[in-house]
Amino acid sequence: FYLLIIRYIMIILMKRILKKLYNFFVTCFYNLVFPFVLQLVNSNVFRTKKYTISLCAIFKDEAPFLKEWIEFHKIVGVEHFYLYNNDSSDDFREVIQPYIELGIVTIIEWPYPQAQMKAYKHFYENFRDETSWVSFLDIDEFFCPKYADTLEEWLESYKKYPVVLIYWMMFGTSGKLQHDYDSLVIEQYNISWDYLYHVGKCLINTNYDIVSFDNAAVHHSPWVKVTLGPINFKIPPVNQFGYFVPKDLFWGPTKELEKSTIQINHYWSKAWNIYDNKRKKSDVFFKENPKKKLDYFYFHERENRTSNRMIYRFLMKLKLSLNEID
Repeated sequence: FYLLIIRYIMIILMKRILKKLYNFFVTCFYNLVFPFVLQLVNSNVFRTKKYTISLCAIFKDEAPFLKEWIEFHKIVGVEHFYLYNNDSSDDFREVIQPYIELGIVTIIEWPYPQAQMKAYKHFYENFRDETSWVSFLDIDEFFCPKYADTLEEWLESYKKYPVVLIYWMMFGTSGKLQHDYDSLVIEQYNISWDYLYHVGKCLINTNYDIVSFDNAAVHHSPWVKVTLGPINFKIPPVNQFGYFVPKDLFWGPTKELEKSTIQINHYWSKAWNIYDNKRKKSDVFFKENPKKKLDYFYFHERENRTSNRMIYRFLMKLKLSLNEID
């Protein structure tokens, strides 16, 4: 009996070790081969379009947060926003109408349940020729370059890659039971994890075809197709540290944040009252909302161990753009 247990444990351990070794060698192979492949790809994929960088987002009842999100990303160089309304019941139209009239926002009505990936596919089929780069970003996510003033400036070192993965810096409630709607999100939530999450979002060169829109991978780490003569390659994203990551692996200094030049501030929960309200609603992606489980909330909240105000370098410009200073 004990020998059977030991044998069973050994089999499980061996499977895990072999899986890690396989992922390691696959990642090594990709990082050796794909830089060479990309050097040989026709340079026509870098042709100029109407916009340099745009954001595509699907939202539901996010009216209080849309203006700050749009104004902030305008500051860091986003030129256009493709927004998919997923049956919102609030006054979002009042918020974004001025941006629609200025030609900054394109609004698409998208009243379908759990159709987030289909929205991204719709964007790619209808709007990809308008923008050189796009990110499928959520309204609670903010690009935060650490040293560059704009995303375009930061992208200079990554233009040869089809897809660039940027990792989340997770922010929690900062101990707030009630959200202050008179204060900015990026100002009132500044307690974060002390490391980058292994998940993030991508900037995608729209001249490349995305392999598939059939699963959640396109939301976080889409692969693209590259043709070199008669050979077709499927290439994964390169992360912000310059490594191809085929298996959602975090290759780079996970703890050494000083080596990171950018982060995505993910205001995952905001105050408890906002998070609690989201727990009671349907989700744009999940059929069964994972936020219903308190353990899911506490897992994320307990990781908040440090103060992170990197995004404050853009705070004054944001306040001025929002007319918060007389």
